[in-house]
Amino acid sequence: MAFVQYYSGILTDKVGRRTILVYSQIPAVIFYLLIFYTIAVPYYFIPLLASWYGTIIINSIQYPAVQAAVADVTSVSDRLSGYTVMRIMANLGIAIGPLLGAYLAYYGLQYIFLVSAVVTVVEIVMLYALFKETYVPADHKPMMKGDLRKAYGQDRFFVFFIIIGIILGVFMRQRGSSFTVYTIVIENLPYSYLGYVWALNGALVVALQFPFLRLMTKFGNPMMWRGVGTLFYAISFFILTSSPVFLILVVFMTISTFGEDLLSPTTQSIITTMAPANMRGSYVGVYNLYTSFGGFAGAIIGLYLLFILQNIAALYWTYIGIGTLVVAVFYVFLSNMFSRRMTEVLSSDTVMQL
Repeated sequence: MAFVQYYSGILTDKVGRRTILVYSQIPAVIFYLLIFYTIAVPYYFIPLLASWYGTIIINSIQYPAVQAAVADVTSVSDRLSGYTVMRIMANLGIAIGPLLGAYLAYYGLQYIFLVSAVVTVVEIVMLYALFKETYVPADHKPMMKGDLRKAYGQDRFFVFFIIIGIILGVFMRQRGSSFTVYTIVIENLPYSYLGYVWALNGALVVALQFPFLRLMTKFGNPMMWRGVGTLFYAISFFILTSSPVFLILVVFMTISTFGEDLLSPTTQSIITTMAPANMRGSYVGVYNLYTSFGGFAGAIIGLYLLFILQNIAALYWTYIGIGTLVVAVFYVFLSNMFSRRMTEVLSSDTVMQL
């Protein structure tokens, strides 16, 4: 899906945000209705599978436009707050979705997708009626073929940020598949433990995001806090070197969620600050494309290394913790450079307003 986001990021810089956000969701309604039908009449596996992947692709198309739109309507100094609020709203939706799905599944799995289609129609109507275009391509320098590659290729800071992001993706992936395999397969802990700690994660994300936002806006910059968030991730991995009782899993998830709340909102804030005004969506797509390779490699490398070290899993988590710690140090070193970059952007915005 990273390739889809790459091209949709370029597209949103050419046609605007509103066009992507409103009209890309129309096929999603059709896909949800097809899934509803193929589950209700369970003889069409291929249309079911194709429709499912269709919804994933449609959601990927939306992503760069959403991220770029936030940057369009916020100043550099307020951008972190904008992405934080958006993240909280998204997590509330993620929390409500499974509850509603569980209720609907009682009457039949197909009704989950019928309701999804109805909700998507409501979303389209609301976007069409209420969402005003935040980026008019005609008001900006048109992006020609080769401009994007030239822009980010000459931006060494952005390239370095991408490289660190790829490495970060390798280690962040261990919080997902590797942590699950370690908990359930290697340590033979109850499935319920995993459910409890991820439920804790969801609750902490929503509860702590605003307090962390107030802290992040008082001093420092997004890059510095990105380093601090990565440091919390490193500490959480070191926690797993202890005996994997339930309390250890709770401490691990609590500390890693601290890192998540500090790190996640900074990503798009940093990218859209570095991007030229006519390439914000494109920069989001470029970053997501390249860093996806880190996540992909992380799943393979992590599970293979965990298989090799399954009898001494503490050593595995030590390696992951050390690697994550190194990434945190890189981000902290970049913070001064990013402060200068923010100052340049703020000065440029001030001149344009005058």
